[in-house]
Amino acid sequence: MSIKSRRRFLVVGRVGDKSLHDNWIAEGSSERSWDLQLNAYGHDLSRIQNGDLPLVVDRGTKWDSIFRYFSSNPELLDLYEYVMLPDDDVIMSADDINRVFEIVVEHDLTIAQPSLSLDSYISYPILLQSKQFRLRYTNFIESMACCIKSSYLRQILPIFERHFTGWGTDLIWALLMKDPTFCAAVIDEVSMKHTRPLYTGPLYSAFSEHKIDPSIEVSNILSCFDNAPKAMLIYGGILRDGRAVSDAEARIRNGLGLLAAASRSKLPYATARMGAATILRIISYYGYRPERLRPVSGSEAERWCTCE
Repeated sequence: MSIKSRRRFLVVGRVGDKSLHDNWIAEGSSERSWDLQLNAYGHDLSRIQNGDLPLVVDRGTKWDSIFRYFSSNPELLDLYEYVMLPDDDVIMSADDINRVFEIVVEHDLTIAQPSLSLDSYISYPILLQSKQFRLRYTNFIESMACCIKSSYLRQILPIFERHFTGWGTDLIWALLMKDPTFCAAVIDEVSMKHTRPLYTGPLYSAFSEHKIDPSIEVSNILSCFDNAPKAMLIYGGILRDGRAVSDAEARIRNGLGLLAAASRSKLPYATARMGAATILRIISYYGYRPERLRPVSGSEAERWCTCE
């Protein structure tokens, strides 16, 4: 592949005809620390010619297309330190993405994501921005705009080939490294806006067209492990002033924040319930630290657990 300009990091945007990726590279933005690769599933190619690397057209789903892209260009995982994989319906700026990469390097994170703004369409309220924090350590990272260390992405690529809906993958990929403690985080210093209502868009149309039930993939993935996580948990964090906080303090701050923000979120009841659950987990998950997932003997997951 011919690369026009190689920066330190790579963003691979899976983009369609209504992509919002122009926000990421808007005129007047700061100098980017990352190259943009556009991976197109749409048909109007005239408006997605503004990447740094040659345009890729792939009509598959997000995850099997990413598998094919890096399988065909494995050298990119040596050239770039981290790769971010945002959906095309999120709004971020170049500065936002720059800062995400700065934070993952500073804290040596293996996988991370920006938090979600309060006006976003959300699936999981725990991912809403908590403005007291710079970041919160977690056992769960959503697939919407994950940022992954390149060496780790190489090791988990086989999951994308096999489970191409992406459902269930985000329940395990923060727990497959040898020691997952403090390796995954939601970055609250940076938030993104998710603009598309839940369970809509071309991906879900493809599921329907091909009679795919993504919930079956979730069950299949979780059945591969004998210690699959029971809850999405925050177990520590770093405040805006740089102070590290324990699991108890992080949950109190996060839970109270969710309760206060619930009425303004797009899922008020779910947000309030998550806020209350987060506080209650001070007791039920006291001292929690994530552990590496243990694959069931003979399952396909045995090759997903890395040997870092």
